[in-house]
Amino acid sequence: MNSQNKFKVVKPIGGVHGISAIFPTLKDVIDYEEKIVRLNRGYPRFVTHPFVGKIEETLKNKFHAREVLCCQTFESALFLVFDFYLKKGIKIYTDYDLCHRLIAFYNKKFKNFIKTAKTLNEADLLIINRKLREKLTDFVNIPKIGIIDAEKRELYEKFNGMDVLVFNYKEKDIGAIIFYTDIFSEINLLRRHSGFIANSRKLCPTRAFTRAQFKKHETCLKNKLGELEKVSGNDCFLFPSGMAAIFCTILSLFARNKNKIIALGSLYVDTLRILEKWPKKFGFKNNIIIYHNFENELLKVIDDSIAGIIFEIPSNPLIQVIDVEKIVSIAQQKKIPIVIDNTIATPYNFNPFDFNVDIIVHSTTKFLSGKNNHMGGCILVKNEKLKKKLNDFKNFLNLNMTFDDIKILNRNIKKFENRMKTINDNAFKVAKFLQNYETIDKVYYPFLESSSDYLLAKKYLKGGSGLLSFVFKNSSISNATYFYDNIKSPILKGPSLGSEKTLLSPYVIMAHYNDSKEKLLKLGYDFCLMRLSIGTERTEKIIDCLKYALERTK
Repeated sequence: MNSQNKFKVVKPIGGVHGISAIFPTLKDVIDYEEKIVRLNRGYPRFVTHPFVGKIEETLKNKFHAREVLCCQTFESALFLVFDFYLKKGIKIYTDYDLCHRLIAFYNKKFKNFIKTAKTLNEADLLIINRKLREKLTDFVNIPKIGIIDAEKRELYEKFNGMDVLVFNYKEKDIGAIIFYTDIFSEINLLRRHSGFIANSRKLCPTRAFTRAQFKKHETCLKNKLGELEKVSGNDCFLFPSGMAAIFCTILSLFARNKNKIIALGSLYVDTLRILEKWPKKFGFKNNIIIYHNFENELLKVIDDSIAGIIFEIPSNPLIQVIDVEKIVSIAQQKKIPIVIDNTIATPYNFNPFDFNVDIIVHSTTKFLSGKNNHMGGCILVKNEKLKKKLNDFKNFLNLNMTFDDIKILNRNIKKFENRMKTINDNAFKVAKFLQNYETIDKVYYPFLESSSDYLLAKKYLKGGSGLLSFVFKNSSISNATYFYDNIKSPILKGPSLGSEKTLLSPYVIMAHYNDSKEKLLKLGYDFCLMRLSIGTERTEKIIDCLKYALERTK
């Protein structure tokens, strides 16, 4: 983003390490999407936390770089750079062991995908850890990546002339990507989609901890999450973010002869981006996304090349409910694993393993935490073969939930059931109110009897959870502005969901601002759609707030 853009201070939601921020007006949202303003706070994958930004600025000055990106681990930083340059048949020269392991990982997954160059002159890509006898100026047209795994002054000169450096910042236990070329924006997007951004809590832990202390708290949390989803804690894997959990799940499923994922229904924006971008990298055909008539359309496209089927329940933002039993039955005939993102339904309302689903993913940041002050994700899987694939990739990237986030979630999850009971009740009442309001065209909430998914919701879900969306009869930016700008307390105007605080988001404007009208039509998204994540406040206060704003719409 241009440093000359106006800097706007917004209030974080959730404290110093809060995972959302308040956008007071719809113009603030649009100015952010148009890159007219820079924000001090926001959802951490989209707006860099000040603690992370400070480290990035320090490293930028130290290494005299164009830009710097901090990642959760050194291994994940190296993976993103390696993955950026990756293409079928590329010849890589490297003297670094972890890169040889990456090459072996890809070649095992996709036979002979990468070639190892024996000399620098044969290479399409150089990844170097030692000082070269050859001059880097002799390799002008070859991308050059330097690996710094120890901070010593002489290393800075050694890597002069590199396009990118990957720095193992051991003091902070993170990885940093240091840029001398103009590929920053592209890799920044990869970091966002993968969820590998450095966590602010990791950069300033509350106190030191031993390995034994970490293991104790980690085991406690895994057991709690396993109990909620009716499995052992040994079947649970913790991640630094929900997107990291999704990303690792999807990439673990891909293989040479299993090269397509089928997605069902509306999916979260970065899950869509992963499915859109990564198959092309491996030379595969596009993944398949089915938006309606799920069982019939699935039968038309399912074959032995499918690596997995993924969907959310309910989906975000259209709150669709898919017939799980029918999808599982179709998938089992081809022995295709089913992945369900259960973030929105939560284990309080739905347990996918009861219906023979293979993998469950959660963003623990959302309803499981409920406080806007924790970031994390988890994967639950019972099948030993799938478990090994996921565990190997997770360990390779050295991805773990931070110690402080584990402790916070252990605390927040104690009141999870009580919180969800209130959220279920509140959301249903709010959905009924909106359905009957004269300026509202449609409400997306499956427990409304008018919903096309009502019977499926009653079949699978204990309650409708807290997420709902709606569109205006007069769907226009001006009408959306009248509504959004007049929202008052207790509703907070910010991204994210699953909090005990009610959150309003102009979801499509925030998540799909640059998508074409044709793409939005295909997705079934109204540009001015509003998404509400209902909290635990008194229902009357939420409805009064909505009523006040709706009275100002046309």
